[in-house]
Amino acid sequence: MVNNSFTSNSLIILLWNCNGILNHVNELIVVLHEKRIDIALISESHLTERSKLNIPGYQLITSHHPDGTAHAGSALLVRNFIHFNSLPSTTEDYLQACAISINLNHIPITIAAAYCPPRHNITTQHFKQFLTSLGHNFIVGGDFNAKHPHWGCRTSNPRGNNLLQLISPEQYKVYSPSLPTYWPTSPTKRPDILDFFISKAPDHLFHHVENFNDLHSDHSAVLLTINSSPPINSNNPHLVNKTTDWVKFNDLLLKTTKLDIKLKSPDDIEDAITNLTTAIQCAAWNSTTLTTNTQKPFQLNLPTYIRNLITEKRRARSLWQVTRYPSDKTRLNTLTAHLKRLLAKFRNDSYYKHIESLSIQDGSIWKTTKRVLRDKPCFPPLKNPDGSWAINDSEKAELFQNHLTEVFKPHINIENQSISNDVTNYLLSPLQMSLPPKAFSPAEVEHCISTFPPKKSPGFDLITYEVARHLPRKTIILLTYIFNAILRLSHFPLQWKFSIIVVIPKHGKPPDSPSSYRPISLLPFFSKVLEKLILKRITPIISNSRIIPNTQFGFRNFHSTTHQINRITDTISASLEKKQYCTAVFLDVAQAFDRVWHAGLLYKLKKILPPSFYLIFQSYLTERQFAVRYRTSLSSLSTIKAGVPQGAIAAPLLFNIFIADQPTSPNTLVAEYADDKAILSVHENPLTASENLQSHLHELETWYKNWKVKINETKSWHITFTLKHGICPPITLNNIKIPTSNTTKYLGVHFDKKLNWSHHIHCTKLKVNIRLRLLRQILHSKSKLTLHTKLNLYKLLLKPIWTYGIQIWGSAKKSNLNKIQISQNKIFRLITNAPFYVTNQTLHADLKMKTIAQTATNYYTRYHNSLKNHPNNLAKDLTLPIPGNPPKRLKRKWCRDLLFN
Repeated sequence: MVNNSFTSNSLIILLWNCNGILNHVNELIVVLHEKRIDIALISESHLTERSKLNIPGYQLITSHHPDGTAHAGSALLVRNFIHFNSLPSTTEDYLQACAISINLNHIPITIAAAYCPPRHNITTQHFKQFLTSLGHNFIVGGDFNAKHPHWGCRTSNPRGNNLLQLISPEQYKVYSPSLPTYWPTSPTKRPDILDFFISKAPDHLFHHVENFNDLHSDHSAVLLTINSSPPINSNNPHLVNKTTDWVKFNDLLLKTTKLDIKLKSPDDIEDAITNLTTAIQCAAWNSTTLTTNTQKPFQLNLPTYIRNLITEKRRARSLWQVTRYPSDKTRLNTLTAHLKRLLAKFRNDSYYKHIESLSIQDGSIWKTTKRVLRDKPCFPPLKNPDGSWAINDSEKAELFQNHLTEVFKPHINIENQSISNDVTNYLLSPLQMSLPPKAFSPAEVEHCISTFPPKKSPGFDLITYEVARHLPRKTIILLTYIFNAILRLSHFPLQWKFSIIVVIPKHGKPPDSPSSYRPISLLPFFSKVLEKLILKRITPIISNSRIIPNTQFGFRNFHSTTHQINRITDTISASLEKKQYCTAVFLDVAQAFDRVWHAGLLYKLKKILPPSFYLIFQSYLTERQFAVRYRTSLSSLSTIKAGVPQGAIAAPLLFNIFIADQPTSPNTLVAEYADDKAILSVHENPLTASENLQSHLHELETWYKNWKVKINETKSWHITFTLKHGICPPITLNNIKIPTSNTTKYLGVHFDKKLNWSHHIHCTKLKVNIRLRLLRQILHSKSKLTLHTKLNLYKLLLKPIWTYGIQIWGSAKKSNLNKIQISQNKIFRLITNAPFYVTNQTLHADLKMKTIAQTATNYYTRYHNSLKNHPNNLAKDLTLPIPGNPPKRLKRKWCRDLLFN
């Protein structure tokens, strides 16, 4: 239905068979922004899973040909500010389609891009199956290679007849332009309409279809305008922004804060927190000017000569389509090639001009690099357990909520009933009398607030560090009163136990599975402040009790992954020097933090904490709830029945306490970093080495069963470190054989069986190259950034990749270190544009940068010096000769040898 009631906000859809989108990126960018295209439907995109395409201001959804090669395919480009939901794509050899769902006038409508290659027989049933999958209301556009006079074609073909047999009885509508869309180069072939829309949309949606000649391929584009505005993404709610008047905020809070409140029961605490939160929120909103969600449009600023050339090319194309003269075609091709070169040059010049304007002082350089390095957010459909699809935000939020509800439960198939009964009885036993804990002071609370990082996301109450930092003294005193009442009554407020969970995709995992997303918990700010204050009180108690073993290096002050890697390396090094076998197992704990048994944790807390603090943690762990926020939707509430609170300040310490009493063995070495556990056994006899390790694992099996901890046996690894040909016998856990490997990754470092670090250095070089490819456009010699800025980018974004753990693996052979050195040499030549006759030594000297070997020596020297006063004796021992101080038999170097380079 055609109508003239269109506005500047009407939805504009572009349909174009581009015959390879990567060849037309620049002209497509111009058209998308100049014509304010909301959604572009692309046929014959010729993209694959490995293709990289970035259109500024647009999100890309693709459907590739199932054979994985660069032909056929379809794509959708959607403006960033439009709110939409991705739908499952269709990837058949006879049809490739991708689709989204948007709301037009509050009615969900599917918009899809499709391409049907000409060499396949597509029946009416095939078309019906595809169109039915799009839902009740849809608009699908594409090159169907189907002809019929019904939609304006000159002739019909079998595919067109099959499609018409579906369109007529289903009362689908066809939106086709008045002029042909396919313009074959051969004069023996006649133009026709192959690109059109099929729709099943409400009658109140008026439309207008027209041909569009600004894009160049053997197909002309089609524009579809609909008299409805596309839905806009909304900003996350917030309390303050740059317009907030903090003086007014203070005045309003001073008027509403009352210190003479009753705090004698848990209900009083809940009411006080509710009133305080409401007062802060109202004061913030009344002191802040609301801003609308206006996204800064991408500015092309095309020069006049390019705009004139575009107009000239459009006229030449129209002329050739009328005359079909070879001379007109030649002129069109000439103008097209000239425009393509000018657009490429203009885009490059614009980009380098933008790079030149970047600065470290105003932070623009970091915003640009962050945008280059991070993946664009995508919101794919998720698969429900029953095989159906979760499409919209609310369905996805509920799916994540259901998934996480099952995750936040103890393992039900792992239990020792006797231990469970003992735990229950001990928790029900009466507590001893104890002195009340020391109260908090307003100065203590104020200082604690100042120690938080400023840019953390808020919880459901929207109170951030910025808001808390501007609280007046009177409000801080009220907050201190509430904290002390919580200590006195041992009641952790329900409101501060509620978390909002957002999910982020895990790299390399299937995007349609809820388990492929990592939950991030957002807790109220004041809850974190209280936790931090409580930890300050109990940390000395836990330290004095020495409950956390020295082998645990995770979440402890002055401990790092490097220390633990060094301990393992020393043990392996000594075994190689002594011609021994070192057999090791690296265990993978299933959902270690999320499945912690609450009763078991409270049992261990009750044994070491004073009753007042134990009761606080008892209240802290019970009746915790969460909801999942997915974009604009919030799921229903669910209860957390297991796990240490994700995102909480106290969570790491609680986890360390829970796993602190794992059994050890005098015949093995244990290395732990949070839930990453390695166990090593060394002996001259491989059978004895394996027996010692197996014996320790048998003891751990019992402990894991008693405390409801599950190990992923198939994701754990068994490796034998030796220079001999034989290996140690396999080992088992829970009667399941642990997989054997020649290399394994532990705490970010790859260990190989001969400990020559070749595999780790190879993987590190690959990481550097991947990061360099992303940053090359910024660091390239044509970039106008200053050399000082480029060097800073290298130091902050590339160098940390290969310096991680260099204190340990920096003693590798020169031939291995040279692999990283070559990468650094190439990067220095890239950023300086140095000619071939400038030596690498000169480059390093002029840039005041050290070689890889020199860096390894410096890093290890600083690291070694820091060990002398380490509080953990196991770390302090790393300054001594390797275990047993065996005579140096091998020519290879160990990390301690870096001190003498």
